[in-house]
Amino acid sequence: MEITENPYIIRCLYVCPGKEPEVQYLNGTESQMEDLVSGKIASVGVDDGVCVIHNAFGEVLKMPENRTMYNQTFYGPMIVVSFDNFGNIISLSEEDTEYYSGMLAL
Repeated sequence: MEITENPYIIRCLYVCPGKEPEVQYLNGTESQMEDLVSGKIASVGVDDGVCVIHNAFGEVLKMPENRTMYNQTFYGPMIVVSFDNFGNIISLSEEDTEYYSGMLAL
C-alpha cells in the first residue's frame, strides 16, 4: 500500500547534541522550528537543495556543540530539511534522510 505524503507536513531530521538523528515531522511554522532549536532560527545551505535550520545565536549562547558539516559547526539542536527552487522548505527525500542520518550518526 502506497502512502501519499501530506505536502503540508515536512519530514526532517532532528539532531540534538549527543544524540542520534531522528526523523521528525514539521508543520512548517517558524514557531515550531524555534521551539525545536530553542530560539531564533537561521539556515545554512549544506548541499544542493538541503539546509540546516539552527539556533541563530547558539554559539553566543554557549549552547553545546552539536555537529560539524562541511567546516560549519552547529551549536544546540538542529533540523535538516530540503528546500525547493523558491526557498520553501520541503520534506527530505527518503534517500537524503538515510544519507544525512548516516553522516550525522555518532
